[in-house]
Amino acid sequence: MKTLPMLRYISLLFFAGLAGNGFAQQELMLHQQTSLWQTAATNPAFFPKEKRVALGLPSFGLDAAHSGGITFNDLLRREGNRTIVDLGKAIDKLEPENEGHYGQRFETFSLGLRLPGKFFIQASHAVRISAVVNYPKTLAELFWNGNAPYIGQTLDVGFATTTFDWNELSLGIGRRFGENFSLGARAKYLSGIGAVQTDDDHRLVSVYTDPDIYQLNLQTDYAFHSSGTITAIDTAGLGFELALNELKNGFSENTGWAFDLGMQLQLGERISLSASVLDLGGSISWKKNANYFKSKGSYDYDGIVIPGTDIINGTVDSLDFTAALDSLNDVLQFEKTPAEFTSELPTRVYVGGTYKLSDRWSFGAVLFHQNSARRKLTSVGVNAQWSILKWLTVGGMYSVNNQSATNIGLSVVATPGPVQLFILSDNALNALTPYGSAAVNFRFGGAILF
Repeated sequence: MKTLPMLRYISLLFFAGLAGNGFAQQELMLHQQTSLWQTAATNPAFFPKEKRVALGLPSFGLDAAHSGGITFNDLLRREGNRTIVDLGKAIDKLEPENEGHYGQRFETFSLGLRLPGKFFIQASHAVRISAVVNYPKTLAELFWNGNAPYIGQTLDVGFATTTFDWNELSLGIGRRFGENFSLGARAKYLSGIGAVQTDDDHRLVSVYTDPDIYQLNLQTDYAFHSSGTITAIDTAGLGFELALNELKNGFSENTGWAFDLGMQLQLGERISLSASVLDLGGSISWKKNANYFKSKGSYDYDGIVIPGTDIINGTVDSLDFTAALDSLNDVLQFEKTPAEFTSELPTRVYVGGTYKLSDRWSFGAVLFHQNSARRKLTSVGVNAQWSILKWLTVGGMYSVNNQSATNIGLSVVATPGPVQLFILSDNALNALTPYGSAAVNFRFGGAILF
């Protein structure tokens, strides 16, 4: 039996939304780790005290969440000896409008050098992914229940997304003024890999089933930009077939810039303050292989009922619908035209403070805010760190954000000799059980310092 390719595509988008999609990564625990070299990623004014050379080893960070507390486990259930898709529980938790976000940073290398005259420089390369999906509950309902329960109703199922990934090369410089104050600035060259960005002015996809003759009417006024990801959409034949480019991590002609600014201030021997603004003016201009896809039309199907669940779980032969689905080409034929577009990075702001109670204990607080067209987030956290041994420090954090007031973070930092190894999470319990969690956040990596 065959399944509809379009349903496979919709399921990919739906599951991506449930997996997550931070437009920018929230890294509260990292910003408070003033002994770690990777903390420079959140503040260009940071350089480890009494160190002259810092070589960052590969590190990986992930921040993902879905509104409404939905988890992967809500999507699946056991039936005998197999696991099947069951969106019933997840749909019950959905709001009329829903959001998923996913942010990922893979830092391949970083380097810092302390120079004469109290200057220091830093350089790094990272591959970043940023995605946000906004979709109505009706999309999930139609996807799962089919159209039979909604006879005589018009369902608006259009979704919006901004998804892109890019290479990031950065070069920064900082200077310490006196013994207690430092400033840093960093320029970041961005090279786009791929992007899909829907047009908010053209988001209409509606489905209506006539109560008398079960005639199904589809209307679309839907459009999106893409570069390096989707090259063509062919709706002829059985459902939809998308031509997807192979993702390549090389540098491209789709480029842009972003800038970071930061400061650190030491007040006496116990109190330190920090603040930074990241990705100022950040954007990528997509010029190479950049296209605009638009579908606008209306079409009627006579006596058609979409079986929904049966198609998804393979209990009905989708070939029964071949003739009707062939006609989708008349209504959902996307017109492709070359068109440049721009993806904007959200600006991120960190403000933090630390009080050193003793050689073993320190306490702090941090505020994080990000702003983008599709997603705004504010987080506040308080943390404590305990140096169990000279080379081993553990920490904890309690934080509150727009989606949850019950986030418990943990950190473990080991520094055997010149090596630093760490694992951090703003939501540690979720990181241990990602399939049963609505939000996942963690980062791990290492460095060598001299």
